[in-house]
Amino acid sequence: MFYKIIRPILMLFMLIFYPRKIYGKENIPKKNHVVVCNHFGKIDVFFIGSMYKGKTYFLAKHELLDKKLHNKVIRSLGGIPVQRDGVDLDCIREGLKVLKAGYRLAIFPEGRRNFKNDELQELKPGSAMFAFKAKVPILPVIMEKKAHVFRKANLLVGKPVYLDEYFGRPYNTELSEELNEKVRVAMLETQADLRAMLKDKREKKKR
Repeated sequence: MFYKIIRPILMLFMLIFYPRKIYGKENIPKKNHVVVCNHFGKIDVFFIGSMYKGKTYFLAKHELLDKKLHNKVIRSLGGIPVQRDGVDLDCIREGLKVLKAGYRLAIFPEGRRNFKNDELQELKPGSAMFAFKAKVPILPVIMEKKAHVFRKANLLVGKPVYLDEYFGRPYNTELSEELNEKVRVAMLETQADLRAMLKDKREKKKR
């Protein structure tokens, strides 16, 4: 009930204060999947949520849910707490449960917000693990740069990454690294495509 009330308010807030242009929506799979996106700020999760009509679950650092009110609000919006250091079995179980129930799970695989530059940082292997174990595709999404109030943010939805060829193999360190590299390459390719597209649009606008 809370989600149905708060979502329209949040989307209106985003429309007014954080306008965005999302390219490549045709690449979004119709069934459940894992969404991976680069990460600049807390507002990023709402950009991902705005891509869809229904609820999208997402991993949130456990510190954000320490307070009772924060916990209730973030949980209601789809937040799943994750311990960023070590293996969080509760998070894994909850994330897989969400995917197997037919929902989407959004993950920022860089692990932390990028305060350095616009380049993709080192990725944590969790996103590939969730997709592999739930047997769902991974959807790369790239933000051009950190979002600012009243400035249009540009995002590109890349082509989904399917892991069918890996199913049946034991999930071990070797496979984890292999899948994580596959995710990284997909995100880098999406980032390159977004930059090339925006550069072309801006050059045409100058003419």
